[in-house]
Amino acid sequence: MTTIYLIRHSVRIKMSELEYNTSQDRLILNEKIILSPLGEERAKILADEEELQNIDKVYCSNCVRTLQTAKYLMEKQNLKCTIDDRLDERRTGIPNDKEFPNWFELQYLDENFKTVGGESQLDVRNRFSEVIKEVLDNYKDKRICIFSHAYAITFYILKYCKLEHVSKEKFTIKFKDKIVMDRGINAPEVFKLTFDGDNLYDIELLDFDDLDYNFGV
Repeated sequence: MTTIYLIRHSVRIKMSELEYNTSQDRLILNEKIILSPLGEERAKILADEEELQNIDKVYCSNCVRTLQTAKYLMEKQNLKCTIDDRLDERRTGIPNDKEFPNWFELQYLDENFKTVGGESQLDVRNRFSEVIKEVLDNYKDKRICIFSHAYAITFYILKYCKLEHVSKEKFTIKFKDKIVMDRGINAPEVFKLTFDGDNLYDIELLDFDDLDYNFGV
């Protein structure tokens, strides 16, 4: 069995605390968003969780906040990290909140929905799946941590799961009639995927007693 932990980054700095005076495009600015002091503390706690010891390989998206979340686990276990932009968050494109006020739910309910210059759920899932396939080919029977983002991770697991409810406050997701998730997204958040060869055997959302749920982070 190969175990892959899909880990959403820790608490990032609030966008309301930032003012930009730069010509850099939106994608580059998104890649540079850092963790808040609380996010750093929660990343340290995550690195000490018993479940996440004896890791063989670490992957991160091409974003500062995922590497900042992973660095404590990497240091503790003397691991190197592969940066792969196929693990990046969904590219949102041109905002269209007025045209589609229900855009958040719609991106989950319609896998092909996207804005101009943006990506759909299916687009993200396809690139994310490429990385998972390479991991399964190269690290059979190993334990892998992949640090990524809320949309990217949830879009990927919907390849295997059934979405029964979605809102900004709560997701209800099932795998083989088992409820995997029935709340909002935490930061950090850890999904444990167990593969038998290329086949997903089980998926579990891990809750840690020392990492309380923080809605809206």
